Amino acid sequence: MGTSRRLLLSIAAALLATPALAQSPAPAPAAPAGSVDRGAEVDRIFAGFTGPNTPGCAVSAVGAGETLVERAYGVADLEHSAPITAATPFEAGSVSKQFTAAAILLLVQDGKLRLTDDIRKYLPELPDYGRPITIDQLLNHTSGLRDWGELAWWQGWPRTTRAYTQADILDLIVRQRGLNYLPGAEYSYTNSGYNLLTEIVRRVSGQSLADFTAARIFKPLGMSRTGWRVDFRAIVPGRAIAYERTPGGYRQQMPFEDGYGNGGLITTVGDLQIWAEAMQSQKLGAFLSTQIQRRASLSDGTRLTYARGLMVQTWAGVDEISHAGATAGYRAWLAWYPKQKLSVAVLCNADDAAALPMGRAVAALFLPPPAAEPPPAPLSDLASRAGLYVNESSGRPMLLVADGAGLRVAGGARLAGLTADTAASGPDRLVFQGRDAFMDETLEGNRYLFRRTPLWMPGHAALTSFLGRYYSEEIGVTWRVERDAAGLLLRLEDRPQTTIRMSPIYQDAFNLNGFLARFRRDAQGRIVAMSLGSNRVRDLRLRKIG
Repeated sequence: MGTSRRLLLSIAAALLATPALAQSPAPAPAAPAGSVDRGAEVDRIFAGFTGPNTPGCAVSAVGAGETLVERAYGVADLEHSAPITAATPFEAGSVSKQFTAAAILLLVQDGKLRLTDDIRKYLPELPDYGRPITIDQLLNHTSGLRDWGELAWWQGWPRTTRAYTQADILDLIVRQRGLNYLPGAEYSYTNSGYNLLTEIVRRVSGQSLADFTAARIFKPLGMSRTGWRVDFRAIVPGRAIAYERTPGGYRQQMPFEDGYGNGGLITTVGDLQIWAEAMQSQKLGAFLSTQIQRRASLSDGTRLTYARGLMVQTWAGVDEISHAGATAGYRAWLAWYPKQKLSVAVLCNADDAAALPMGRAVAALFLPPPAAEPPPAPLSDLASRAGLYVNESSGRPMLLVADGAGLRVAGGARLAGLTADTAASGPDRLVFQGRDAFMDETLEGNRYLFRRTPLWMPGHAALTSFLGRYYSEEIGVTWRVERDAAGLLLRLEDRPQTTIRMSPIYQDAFNLNGFLARFRRDAQGRIVAMSLGSNRVRDLRLRKIG
């Protein structure tokens, strides 16, 4: 999300040099009078998805109410060779969240709830966490609630491996006795908040979210091809099937779940453009259009880029309001640029379709040229900055490696120097504090302190103390720590095929293929618990039971 427009212009230029594949895209509408037809350039951006046996994308760009581009590429249903068209329905992933947020704001406008309300007023079955969580904190991802999808992963049933209902999701959320952080203290993207908002809409309005949004948003605006996936078995005529790329080719990867509000909107690029125009023209009222774009603030006053189901940020010198989406094999992106009166919608049915950068490459064709950027400044003393650093809040590690070309994150991108003591790591900014710490200033607005920490290489005998069974009431499963000739393994009891190699990082902490396990000791130094962590779940405790 922090890629510069200059980089995307270079990507677009490279794509323009790529020969077009065999299948022609759907014909584009004529360009408005006085405009430049950029359809051929857009075709090149999506050239990787024009094959006769390839899933693909639909894309639309609208400027000042005129259709600039409306194109479709690839196949909606590989089994039946049905091509994608501009009218093909896709799932929009988390682009859906802005419609859930809009439903809540309409209820606020109706006087039926307040953004400052404690959510337990409507969801009394939730635990008392000692500090109230407000409806607004659900909307802007500052609630501290753990993400139910990653909790499901720790249960051994990642999303798409079983059919989750809304009741399943609510039950998993209610069982959590801990938060990632105090409400309002940080930002952490969590689908759990939006599933709870779906339930709040139902309890306050007396209608399901699907019925409420149909009556108050979709029908009034004429979004006739838009609705929610409330029953994944329901037939949706012409819907694009979602696919994932594997070494053997594409295979189906559908979101077989009935929980929605966090995602699950079925729509077209044309209907998304109707919505983008409505938000810019305040067709559903000034209150909704203004409040949905109001950026959140943390309890310490730090302002975030996340608003209410939308990201509000400056991208390469222009104001951008957007959200991306990914559910199973679907990929989506919607953005509008209010000053330029431009909006772009992208919907794809392939998990390797980079909807956001492709969408931004399309937007760059119609936006003013970016201002010249200052040349990067090299970081000083690269070798002394290399090492392992640990996030003081979450325990998550970051290993920086120095090589002849500079400093990079192990397994990730190279740092781009900004000054002698600051560097960009993707959308984040790292501010070094001497040689033993740096502050990670994230795109969203968080500030995390990372401190240098010694690498840990325990011997074979030292690993014995970690062996055993660990149980969590919050997810209802037992994980076993076992040992083989190569070291430790984490294995899910009763589903032994779910196994993760444990690699030591720092004292009592192990890398689990990108996730984290930390062990807790009592006053006598005995291990009594294991704490599991991932991007959206922090410090999930499992007590040692044997």
